[in-house]
Amino acid sequence: YLGQDVDLPIWPANIDRYETYVLDRDGDYRAPLLQGLVRYAAFSLDTPGCAVEIDGFALTNDCVHSEGELDGSFRCSDERLNALWRASVRSCELSAIPSYLATNVTPAVRTLPYLADGAKRDRLVWSGDLWWAERNVFYGFRTDEPYMRGSLRMLAANRTPEGYVQACPWPEQRPPKAGEYGPFPSDEFSAWFVPVLWDYHLYRDDRTLLAETWPVVRDLIGYLGRHRNADGIFEQRPETSKHAAALVFGDSSCHHRAYMNILLWQTYAEAAKIAKTLGHAEEASRWRREADGLATAVRRLFWAADRGHFVLSLEDRSFNFEANALALANGFVHADEAARIIPQLVRVGHGKFQALAVRGSFACGDAGAAMRLLAAHNWFALVSPEWRGAHLTSECAWLVHKGWGDEAHPDTAIAGILSAAVLGIEPLEPGFAKFRFAPPAGTHLAFAKGRVPTPAGDIVASWEKGADGRIVRHLTKPDALVCVDFR
Repeated sequence: YLGQDVDLPIWPANIDRYETYVLDRDGDYRAPLLQGLVRYAAFSLDTPGCAVEIDGFALTNDCVHSEGELDGSFRCSDERLNALWRASVRSCELSAIPSYLATNVTPAVRTLPYLADGAKRDRLVWSGDLWWAERNVFYGFRTDEPYMRGSLRMLAANRTPEGYVQACPWPEQRPPKAGEYGPFPSDEFSAWFVPVLWDYHLYRDDRTLLAETWPVVRDLIGYLGRHRNADGIFEQRPETSKHAAALVFGDSSCHHRAYMNILLWQTYAEAAKIAKTLGHAEEASRWRREADGLATAVRRLFWAADRGHFVLSLEDRSFNFEANALALANGFVHADEAARIIPQLVRVGHGKFQALAVRGSFACGDAGAAMRLLAAHNWFALVSPEWRGAHLTSECAWLVHKGWGDEAHPDTAIAGILSAAVLGIEPLEPGFAKFRFAPPAGTHLAFAKGRVPTPAGDIVASWEKGADGRIVRHLTKPDALVCVDFR
């Protein structure tokens, strides 16, 4: 662990990616803490005039990531998108950490399998990034993959007595005590637990896990509710306000943020769906009312009607890319709001939030804008033949290929977006019991085809544009599944 002032709680770790040895014998020398995703090694001698003979060298996997779990597929008329789908799923595969025996704690424990946000660097589950990452797993991996289920169970096990869910617990960590918010204390990341859980159930139809984690959902909603003001708006506290939006502790301009409150609306709405699924009618009704009331408050307090966008916060009325992109992606906006927001989205430095804008534009029916926003960032550069780094989706879609920047980050992987929006297959009910097949209109693509794993079996779909410009669709599905939207 790197200390309380460092965001990244890696433990054990080797930040510098090198080991120094005194070579005083023949035999094997092993470097066990190189973290992962090491592609090559360099050797140097720091004693002048000495010589060393190296008989052999190997980088070993040693069960640090998933192998052979893939079942989904995607292909279209744009080879860049095909490469990006493969790179996205491969980034998740490299970050899928199998169960292992942790001997760095006493007593030794066997960990849960989980999806880390960073194969090279963090190697930890991050609650605030899974909503971006998980759909890549759902469309690329077999339905019996254990990584998302393990991730959610790991997060649920790290709930404090007051209901807060830690953002990035160590796989070997004991359950936290009251007030132990973890090395990345963030109410925002804690709130993401519910949307991630509902999305998992939507794709995997896992009522058993919903029932197991129900106490966590109930207590987390209670915790978040205790930190809302009289208007219902969430109030940031310095002690739990770290998050991807880079809030500085105590920054008065961000105590009441649109992004956090649009996320909180989603958290209440999807907690209500979980409650309804499990038969908790009172909580389902109450949380649905809370979501509706919060939506009204957010529009009244954060929507700039004269400019057609959501502002950063009550204190800062500037345009905020993250809040507007999230409102598109999670279904918060109305159609007229989306039409005004989308033209104002150009590019933001963090590819994670650019991916929100891509996903949201597709979701709102503007495929042309979605493709524009995808091309505006670095995704195509990351899979270009000229790129000399790893052909993976890097942290924030930055062009990094050495040092501490992570070259395999699932939260900028977008295979899930391509399968859902370009191929056009999305679940409407848990486990794809009902699903839509809706190819996008207004793109340059001539065809798309792919395979989507579901608990009932694979959906195989394809479409192509005919000579008259019409889209012709082909679909093979399990008998138990119903396609209700075939447009």
